[in-house]
Amino acid sequence: MSTSKYDVVLYGVTGFTGRQTAIYMDQHAPSGLRWAIAGRNVNKLESIAQGLKQHAGLIVADSDKPSTIDSMVASTRVLVTSAGPFSLCGEPLVAACAKLGVDYVDITGEVPFMRRMIDRYHQDAITSRARIIPACGFDSIPSDIGTLLLVEALREAGQACVEAKAFFLGKGGFTGGTLATALHNAGEEDVALIKDPFLLNPEGSRPKDDAKDRDLDRAIADQDLGSWAGPFFMAPVNTRVVRRSAALSAAYGSPYGDNFRYWEAMGPTNQVVARSLAGGMSLLEVMGRSRHARKLAARLGPSPGQGPSDKTMDAGFMHVRLFARGGAGKMVRAEFSASGDPANRITVKMVCESAMALIFDRDRLPGGSDRGGILTPATGLGLVLVNRLRAAGMHIETLHNEQST
Repeated sequence: MSTSKYDVVLYGVTGFTGRQTAIYMDQHAPSGLRWAIAGRNVNKLESIAQGLKQHAGLIVADSDKPSTIDSMVASTRVLVTSAGPFSLCGEPLVAACAKLGVDYVDITGEVPFMRRMIDRYHQDAITSRARIIPACGFDSIPSDIGTLLLVEALREAGQACVEAKAFFLGKGGFTGGTLATALHNAGEEDVALIKDPFLLNPEGSRPKDDAKDRDLDRAIADQDLGSWAGPFFMAPVNTRVVRRSAALSAAYGSPYGDNFRYWEAMGPTNQVVARSLAGGMSLLEVMGRSRHARKLAARLGPSPGQGPSDKTMDAGFMHVRLFARGGAGKMVRAEFSASGDPANRITVKMVCESAMALIFDRDRLPGGSDRGGILTPATGLGLVLVNRLRAAGMHIETLHNEQST
């Protein structure tokens, strides 16, 4: 039995998305779960705690004060963090978890940050058996877990996966914290790293030719989707996570398939919208390089701590369609959908359920209780998370009987 004071600590709850994690845990944490909320401002923490029905501990911790982070991490079995930008304040938490053997989940979509954490702390986490799992929200669970479902369906049919792809539709709002993170990262020197399709892959797992794995930058008519599709703004994050999952799985002895490929897009849509998406992505990239454009966006957008209304978040949705082809031509597909704003309602549900999988289902997770490292949702949580998300109201379906080609 764990000697930690808490089962889970939620760090960054004074931010907009962080407050939603506290609300979700308050509504869904089973009786007896020991949990706490954490952040820098004790007055804000006390105000949030007063609005909770369950009793939650309070921890004052600041990523600029390493001793407070170490103390917080030492008090728990699992750390959940929504405090960004992660490139500014995420490393002390990862470092402490990797050192102390504490499991960790976050909602980052900052791929250069993930790369640095892999380089600096992957081996420490293996040694301590800490499961450090970034990208446990809308970025990148639907892509990563959805692909795993397709790979498993093809394995059941006796085929390796040659290619997988995903198509996204959704509606929602965004927070001041998300905007601040995007603007900060757009001005970082290492932002060019995200152009690397295999940025998150382990050493030695990069193909010699990555031309076919470059991010989609144009409108396409996809035969399997039966519609047009265009570039998806989160593809440069999700695809890197999925490719890391494939490479790690191969290293663990369960390869997805030789020369496995994954890509994703936004759709289904029509040709005009698909072409507009391509043009819009190019424009955003140009604007992101402009310091003046970033300042203007910061003035016009929501401030950190602000976010969409409950009405906007409740009216949102996510619908992901995934397709995969096996080595002998079999096609399988999956659907991954949920109601609620993807960036908040859905992300919060995903990261909190990921934490509870680590708490309640750790012995059934991929690799057993001894696996550690900087992992991915697929390699750190696997199909155990699917069951939790289904129980939490998400529609996740694999269609095994697609006609072979």
